[in-house]
Amino acid sequence: EAVEPLGVPGVARQITADGTSSNIALTATCRRLSMRAVGADMRYKIGSSSQTATASSHFIAKGERLDVALPVTPNIAVIRNASDNGVLEVTELL
Repeated sequence: EAVEPLGVPGVARQITADGTSSNIALTATCRRLSMRAVGADMRYKIGSSSQTATASSHFIAKGERLDVALPVTPNIAVIRNASDNGVLEVTELL
């Protein structure tokens, strides 16, 4: 049986990126995700519990897509990078 290294699309999530950090808990068994910044440059932070994104967190540019591995009990937080609000589109990969 073939193994799919990217994973099968699971839950789709949308996280608003505005002037306040927003955190969501992802599916506990999810180990990878694909995310795309829509409408604005953003900052994000991933960890094993509730996270807070800040101006010094990881950067994702407007229109950019990133695929990343996740820790156990994953959470992701996002905040806008400048004055434009946006949405981080997240696809959990199972």
